[in-house]
Amino acid sequence: MSTTPPVGRRELEPLPYDGVASVTVGTVLWLVALIVMLPFWNNLQAHGHLWWIATAAIGTGLGLLGIAVTTRRRDRLRKPVNE
Repeated sequence: MSTTPPVGRRELEPLPYDGVASVTVGTVLWLVALIVMLPFWNNLQAHGHLWWIATAAIGTGLGLLGIAVTTRRRDRLRKPVNE
């Protein structure tokens, strides 16, 4: 099977964007949501919405993991080939 693109199509170039800023902004938003909801813990629990706090906490945790992964990827991509 050939790996060359069909006639009339060109190879896609990778975007010059590493994603660290997007992941960081998303993580900060999850953290803000978590902090805003914490004072309403009892009210959320009374109405069966305590999972909202868990969702924000997990979003923050996964965001921190995402920052680590995208930063590591960015640094690896910026590293010269001959090192």
